[in-house]
Amino acid sequence: MFDDVDLQGMLIYIVDDDLNNLTLVSAVLGQCNYNRLVEVSSGERLMQLVDQQVPDLILLDIMMPGISGFDVLELLRAKPVTQFIPIIMLTAANLYDKNMESLRKSFELGACDYINKPFTRVELEMRVKAALRMEKHRQMLKAALVKIHTLEKLLPICSYCKKVRNDDDYWQEVEVYISEHTDTMFSHSICPSCYEVHVRPQLDSLRSTRKQDN
Repeated sequence: MFDDVDLQGMLIYIVDDDLNNLTLVSAVLGQCNYNRLVEVSSGERLMQLVDQQVPDLILLDIMMPGISGFDVLELLRAKPVTQFIPIIMLTAANLYDKNMESLRKSFELGACDYINKPFTRVELEMRVKAALRMEKHRQMLKAALVKIHTLEKLLPICSYCKKVRNDDDYWQEVEVYISEHTDTMFSHSICPSCYEVHVRPQLDSLRSTRKQDN
């Protein structure tokens, strides 16, 4: 259905107040051929960016000054346009958090995954790939549901000319409406009933005219 090349073109925001961490994560993902990486140095800046363009994945550090990763996660989950963005939390908190409360809180607030620093290249690569695959499937399912919703609408159709009324309250041919709302293309033919009613009489008339001319 899709391959790694499709995933590599998805938009990823990397959020960390530590420039070294930003550089490291970007370098690892760049080596994995991800080519749409945006480095973000604060939670405040991230909130500005998501208002301009919603990413396919966010890698989010927990411990940042100002708006923390937890704050950002909570804000994103509260907004309809960003509530389904997959978010992987990146943190060194578990080095000091023996009860793993940061992990618990991350998932309770809606994170899809959690990576401890320091991490290996393989761990980061595989977790990012898994999150992007899930998001790609979600986006494809959403698109399919939109198509189904469009097709299952009750269409007003004229009893005489058989035109349908579209969403803008204009009447148009059935084939035009379906072509605009789906990927369906039409090829014209003639059904047996219409052949007998319309085509055969015309052919018989032509043959009769030719006989008379001869």
